[in-house]
Amino acid sequence: MTSMDSIIRQFSAEGATHLYSSPPTVMTRADLYRAKGDGHFREAIAGSNIYLITARRRVLINPHDLYLLGRSAHGSFIVMSEQGVQSIPFRYDIPRIGPDDQDDIEQVLVAPNGTHLTILSTSRHMTTAAHIVVANATSTLQAEHRDMNVLYVGQGIGKVHARTAVDRLLNHTTLQRILAETSTNNPELEVSILLYRFEHGRTMISNGGDFNAEPVANEQDEAEHFERLRNVRLNRDEVITLAEAALINHFKPHYNTLLKSTNFAANNKIKPLKKLLAKGISGLTVEICSATLNARLGTHDALPIALSTFLAADVLEGCNLDSEQEKQAWAEELRVMAHTHYASFPLTTPQERDTFMHGMVWLGESVREQIWPLPGKGA
Repeated sequence: MTSMDSIIRQFSAEGATHLYSSPPTVMTRADLYRAKGDGHFREAIAGSNIYLITARRRVLINPHDLYLLGRSAHGSFIVMSEQGVQSIPFRYDIPRIGPDDQDDIEQVLVAPNGTHLTILSTSRHMTTAAHIVVANATSTLQAEHRDMNVLYVGQGIGKVHARTAVDRLLNHTTLQRILAETSTNNPELEVSILLYRFEHGRTMISNGGDFNAEPVANEQDEAEHFERLRNVRLNRDEVITLAEAALINHFKPHYNTLLKSTNFAANNKIKPLKKLLAKGISGLTVEICSATLNARLGTHDALPIALSTFLAADVLEGCNLDSEQEKQAWAEELRVMAHTHYASFPLTTPQERDTFMHGMVWLGESVREQIWPLPGKGA
């Protein structure tokens, strides 16, 4: 236990930088080669600045069990598990390309190896990969069937805007090693690349921390500190560096060798962290969400959030909500929570500067409660 006499509460309110991303784009290794010469796709991913290389058990579509009903494809997934091969029924509602898409679906075919659907409409021919069907279909696939193990985290953009994640990953030696070792040792796994665009950020301000310690700042210092927090801005390179460092430290992926044990509160900080402290920021949270993939991210060191550990069964079921619409909205909120990770780090020790990132000590108490980060809405 830390002695309360050694705690330094500099300000009544402290700020943490919160970085979060748009939903990810999923790619396979083959997609990299197709995207190399696709200008429209390269433009779409040009802002992607963080990538995750992940693996999970391969889920295929049964080529002998599929029929079309209106715009819905009905079939079954083939899942490899410890119990052997499982067949899991699904329904996939084929999305329209846009508001002007009034085409009828004439036929849906499955590749003989089960890796994708071929959808034939009255005017076009579309290919949909199995992982897209898995993400959007209605089925009884268990969470562990869809979970993605994070193998590597890296920067998906070069020092100039023209260099995209595609260029970087086409010649990525670690990706080559992952693919080689997976195909040799774990052929039942599929490797996917998730491209994230960390372009959103905000300053979160809280007066939490150790309430037994009086702030040392006077009223004018408090006002100037609060104004500095309101005006914190980070450039593109700083956002990428902080997001990468935080996610590597959080997930500790097997194939990353650097930044896995970074002490964000140590005196020898990376340059963007020093800049944050100089601006008055004393905490960092990087939020990453995979709800659009319907797949939870995780590693042995960073397991997916178990909602039942902090929410009671009646709360999870929405028993106190009045309407079915409210219950559906709450269920979606819970789904986003379950697919979100928060890589959160205080940038100081309580002896240097106590903040809400260290947890809360209530008046008259001596035990610090680790209540940060709280689960919330994903990006």
